[in-house]
Formats: sequence, C-alpha cells, structure tokens
Amino acid sequence: MASLVRRGDSPSWWVSFIDQDGVRRFKGTGYRRDDKDQTKLARALEAELSAREHQNQVATDDELWANWVGDFLKRHARGRTFERYDAAWRELYAFLREKNIRRPREMTYKEALAFLEWRTAQKRRGGKNIKLNTALNDMKVMRIVMRQAVRLGYATGNPCDRLGVAKEDCKEKPELTDADIAQIRDGLVGEPEWMTICFEIALNTGCRLSDTQIDFRQIDFKRKNMTFISPKGGKDRGYTVPLPARITPLLKRIKKTGASHTLTLPRMAGKLWWQFFGKINRKDLCLHCTRVTVVTRLHRAGVPTSAAMKLVNHSSTLVHKIYQRLGVDDLRQWSKAIVLPPATLKPQRAEISAKQQRREA
Repeated sequence: MASLVRRGDSPSWWVSFIDQDGVRRFKGTGYRRDDKDQTKLARALEAELSAREHQNQVATDDELWANWVGDFLKRHARGRTFERYDAAWRELYAFLREKNIRRPREMTYKEALAFLEWRTAQKRRGGKNIKLNTALNDMKVMRIVMRQAVRLGYATGNPCDRLGVAKEDCKEKPELTDADIAQIRDGLVGEPEWMTICFEIALNTGCRLSDTQIDFRQIDFKRKNMTFISPKGGKDRGYTVPLPARITPLLKRIKKTGASHTLTLPRMAGKLWWQFFGKINRKDLCLHCTRVTVVTRLHRAGVPTSAAMKLVNHSSTLVHKIYQRLGVDDLRQWSKAIVLPPATLKPQRAEISAKQQRREA
C-alpha cells in the first residue's frame, strides 16, 4: 500500500508506492507537512496510488493490449472495415506505448483527451496536421476496444465513452450538375483509362470508389444484374442491383479484352482522384459526389425511399437522407400544396384601432 513519508529536510510530504512494474518508488507530492489543507491533499494522493497498486496486483498478462486486441478486432470487423480499425489501432497503440499505458484499467478520460492532442499534432505527408475528425474516428476504435475490456473484466468502466468533444464541421459534398459531369468527362480525356471506367460505374450505380473494381464473374449480362460482393461493411453487406444499360456496352467491351475485372484500382486511388479534381480546378468536387448525385436524383425522380436505399445499399434512412441535396426549386411544387384560409381583418380589431385613434386625438 502507498504511504506518506518524510524525506530528509524536505518540508513537503513524499509518497512511497509500488509502480506497475513492481518497483518501489518515492515521489514528492509538493504538499507541505505543516499545512492541514495540503496534508489532506497529500492523503488523497496516497489513497489514489494505493488504489492503483491494488489494480496492478490483480492484473494479469492476459490484459496486456498485445495479448487480446488484435484477435478481438479480427472477430469484430471484416474487410475494409477491419483495415480501417487496424490502421486506427496502430496509431492508438503507439500512443499507449509512449504513455506506458499497458492495460485497459490504466486508461483514463484524461488520457483519452491527451490522445486527441497527440494525434492532431502529427503531420500528414503534405505537411498539414491530422484533423480532429480523424483523431475522433481513431478514438471510436478505442471506445470499441475499451467496451470489450469492460466485458472481459479488464476495466471497471469505459473512459472513452462520451468524451464531450464535437466534430469539426465538414464541407458538404455537392450533387453533380449536368455541366459538372460534362466537365469531368472532358477532363478525363488523356487520363488513364481506369479513371473513366471508374467514374462511369460510380455515376451510374452510386457505388463507392473501392467497389468500382468488379469481378466479371459478379456481372450477369444475360439477367442484366451485377453484384457487389464486399462493399463497405464486409461480405455480409453484399448486394445485387440491375445492370445499368448506359454502361453495359462499356463493360462488355472491357470483358472482351480478357480482363478479369472492370478495372484495376492503383494504390492510393483516392489521392489520384483528388489530384485530378485539382487539375481541372474543381477542388470542391470528389468522386464520392457521384453517390450523392445518384441518391438525390433518385429522390427527385420520385423513387420510393426503400427502393433507393436498396439501389445504393443504405441500411439507415438517416444516412440516406444525409446524401440528399434537394434545393429550393425541388420544393416549389410541394410548397403550393399547403392550403390555408385567406387572411381577413376582424371587425373587433378595427374597432379597437378606432378607439386608439380617438384616444391619441
């Protein structure tokens, strides 16, 4: 157990305790022995260190992050979701090692906030700092890990829940107009062919960038349908949609070349698209705008929400609504549907007005 001790001629209390490695340590509290209030604070520190010693005594090597988190994440997530979680955990684990936080029971709310500062102080390859929203997405993985730690009895609570840190405002991805689509197609002339194929598939299906690389075994030209076997969320979220007639000739031409897939996405394809939109002076756009465009135009065309969600593989109506970009012109015809009685001036209000005029006179 930790205890307060005197050290030489020091006027302050020192505390003796055993650290997480089992080594006896002495630490100055900074609280004076001759002050009753400061002595109370020293006693509180003594109690805190005693509780921490007890936690370290009941802890086992099974609780060490390296002995269970990796296997847990593999069971918890699949496909690209696991890849994102694994990348986030590498950042989190680097922070935990730097802070010597070896077990879940040593994680605190204060350390969770410290991770956000630590992460946003890092630099991207371009020299810009990591954004707060990226750090919060990493913290989501820590929250999932700590939740599992509580279930396993490795921690008494989850300090990563409800941090009280709001996300930064993000720029809303716009719907592509017909003029935008024409500009992009013109800009793609001279670019690698995979970009044109990628854009047309995304524009006609609303699928994500990574889903545009489709195995031709998943495209049935006879039945006119195509299957995305491993979209966001993994294979359990696979879905089948009608094959868009507008891209059928393009896909048949590619298949005749003997290709196994519609295209081969290069490494860091997202960055190449970002560079492309900068090249055509449209940094306000990105490839994901195609998904926004499909969702918005489906709604504008009167397609039932349930059918539209099936076409783009949305499981949440809230998420689906976020993608809609309906403007004021889309609402004009509906605003006229509101029927209200005409406004009339009631006689008693006119009388009151006359009385007020006489009083003023």
